[in-house]
Amino acid sequence: MSSSIDSSVKITKPFSSDTDKDKEGLLQDADLYREKLETQWSGLKQEATTYGKQALVIGGVVATTFVVMNALLPKGKKKKEVLVTPVEPVEKKVAKIKTQSAVGQAVQSLAWTLAVGWARQKLKHLIDDERKTE
Repeated sequence: MSSSIDSSVKITKPFSSDTDKDKEGLLQDADLYREKLETQWSGLKQEATTYGKQALVIGGVVATTFVVMNALLPKGKKKKEVLVTPVEPVEKKVAKIKTQSAVGQAVQSLAWTLAVGWARQKLKHLIDDERKTE
């Protein structure tokens, strides 16, 4: 099996085209991008300088105001130290309170429970009546 070589295919050397034109085009593109970056960089530097100056002016105004206000406003009154002499403890008379008996406490607790239950029922009926009228 012998295969014949196709004579229509031309064998060329790599990079046989004119690379000088490509190089010039790439250099022009690089110069264009460099100019754009320099323009943007100079704009950023100008803005940073402007904002920096404004920040310094504002900081100076705040600092000056603080210094002037401290100079003009009266100083706060200083607290004088007061010597405290120890006081002798006073004896207290404790009055004994009569405690309720367990039965009395149970009755009172039951009364409160009934009163709260009754109030809850009345409130529930009042809310139901309000809903019916609407």
